[in-house]
Amino acid sequence: MTRLSAASCTSDWVTLEFQKSDFGDERLSRRVLSICQGLADRFSSNIASAFSDWKQIKAAYRFFANKKVTPEKLLSSHIHETIGRIQRCDRVFLLQDTTYFNFEERSKTDGLDITQRSKYSKESHGLILHNTLAVSEDAEPLGLFNQHFIDRKELKGDNYQEKRKIQHWKSKVDEKESIRWINIVREANRADFGSSEIVHLADRECDFYEFFREAITHKEHFVIRAKSNRSINKKTRREPPSEHLFDFLKGKRAQGKTIIDLQVNDDKKFRQAELSIIYTNISMPPPPNKTANKDGELPILEMSAIMAIERNPPTGADPLCWVLLTDFSIDTLTDAIEKVKWYTIRWQIELFHKVLKSGCAVEKAQLREAQRLKNYITVKSIIAWRLYWLSHVYKLRPCSSCLDILSREEWSILYRKTHKKKPPSEPSTIYEAVIWIAKLGGYIGRKKDPPPGMISIWRGWLRLMNMVEDINDICG
Repeated sequence: MTRLSAASCTSDWVTLEFQKSDFGDERLSRRVLSICQGLADRFSSNIASAFSDWKQIKAAYRFFANKKVTPEKLLSSHIHETIGRIQRCDRVFLLQDTTYFNFEERSKTDGLDITQRSKYSKESHGLILHNTLAVSEDAEPLGLFNQHFIDRKELKGDNYQEKRKIQHWKSKVDEKESIRWINIVREANRADFGSSEIVHLADRECDFYEFFREAITHKEHFVIRAKSNRSINKKTRREPPSEHLFDFLKGKRAQGKTIIDLQVNDDKKFRQAELSIIYTNISMPPPPNKTANKDGELPILEMSAIMAIERNPPTGADPLCWVLLTDFSIDTLTDAIEKVKWYTIRWQIELFHKVLKSGCAVEKAQLREAQRLKNYITVKSIIAWRLYWLSHVYKLRPCSSCLDILSREEWSILYRKTHKKKPPSEPSTIYEAVIWIAKLGGYIGRKKDPPPGMISIWRGWLRLMNMVEDINDICG
């Protein structure tokens, strides 16, 4: 398990995550720290609400409009720190996922992309962002390894019906948006992670032949949820299919069972699922529509497949059925269960996007150009990681000092607010401090209540930051 340095946990974390960003302008590099600190302290506010006077507001707008400021430069320092945190772990998962920002009501904003087109040919406009979040084996968010905005100014086909008729397989993968998944494999292969073992985790959108070929070629580990009931175990590419992935696994007898905690959206937040486990080795031939001239070498790929199927789901719940593909050799039931439990960590990036959209309220931004919005979202993404990390650290290191996540001033104000008396000389634990922060955000904390969720923690954190700011303004 990694340990984040104290500077990354206290109020100095902004300096650490942004200080190495080089804009080729010393004055601009200094300004980024004050702007990002203001946005971090009031993370759910837009620019006009995050700063107290017009000079600061104007400086922030000018900063995001500056041509020298780009998402890549803003993120560079954070990625450097993320890689450093990765190097201190034995195994790290790189979680990939794409999220969509809706700016449909911002009709005066220039340069937006087309996020989707409905069956009635109505186009929605916004921004498309592909994130890669690094997470340790005990599910601690280490930071963003990569962030990339997808440029989609037009859709093929004049309407929804024509778009569905387009044969996308005729294009090279480098010409498709799908290349974003492969690019992360290439970047991870070039990065220096020290002795850390890297495993790529992704959902069904990442299930395509070229990704697996790239990962196996570069010896990058992966666990990917399968989408297609593709043909398998063929000796040649043109051979008629005799076995298909899902059917092949369902035809086998379960080799064992396991129980996992599954994220749900009801009052309980989690439920347990008993899964029957089936595992076997398979070979994945290239799709018949691939050609060597267009797609390069087309080897038959050797990998393992795991099916985790829930036979008896709770009343009203959909039965869970995962088919996972991995380059790891699955020789025992323990190996298969381990990979299934790894895949449950993939949900972390969904929660990170929830913090970014709901907690940091990026879709409420009032900026009038897409490039300025991208700069703004990049800054908010790093702030969202910090908030998301805060919701995990109290579970992972409950007995550590709360000064690992709070400055002494913040802890003093938090203690006085929750206990109505002077704080003791010995600081509280992280667990105690986060519970008090969550209570500021509406968490009741009765004996039978589950641990606080992200929403109560980020609401409480925002209230604490407001109290700190008010006391500094009043008392100087």
